[in-house]
Amino acid sequence: VDNSPTFPRKRETVLGMLLAVALGALVGALAGGAGRVLLGRLRRGVAVRPPLLEVAAGLVTAAGVAVAWPTVIVVLVVWAGLLMVILGAVDIAAHRLPDALTLPALPVTAVLVLLTGLLARPPGGLPAALLTALVAAVIVTGLFAAAAALAPRAMGWGDVKLVPSLALLTGFVSAGAVLWWVMIAFGLGAVVSLAGLATRRLSLQSAIPFGPCLLAGCWIVLAWPGLVLT
Repeated sequence: VDNSPTFPRKRETVLGMLLAVALGALVGALAGGAGRVLLGRLRRGVAVRPPLLEVAAGLVTAAGVAVAWPTVIVVLVVWAGLLMVILGAVDIAAHRLPDALTLPALPVTAVLVLLTGLLARPPGGLPAALLTALVAAVIVTGLFAAAAALAPRAMGWGDVKLVPSLALLTGFVSAGAVLWWVMIAFGLGAVVSLAGLATRRLSLQSAIPFGPCLLAGCWIVLAWPGLVLT
């Protein structure tokens, strides 16, 4: 039996994390249910059978809390996970990202990044972190907009409208996190395309929903910032 003074603190830490994960799962399930109802009511939404989004959002949120707890950035991880589940469901089902979701996501993301910065005191100071996030959002959005204008079959404008939110999230971590997010997203897109070609579900002319790749890449970078070069 460990009778050292540190043992109770370790036990409390584990118990606190388990409670946070359980709460995260509950919040995620509720948010997934709300997202499912919202998607069914949007003019360009989709109908998703229950409890698909509830279960997916609950699992993703629980996983996000588990890997990010007890850092302040856990809020951003949870938000990115909810975006991944809800927006990903639309893009996979209908190959589109509704403006009714992507546009409001931007101010919500900006507020969450600002509040997280006020609590986290990021390296280099809050102004530097916010400036990096803002510059990343402008540059990456501009590049994706150029790609959508030059090759509309390869890049949709729904993806372009989603990018600012994800660039703010990853840019707040670091410029390196932004680069890794983009590389992971395109890497996931390549894997999906190759898998589709190998199984003959896709042809060389087929388009894949790229939104889920962007969202998953962002979530991975936020959940495991130590895996990327910052």
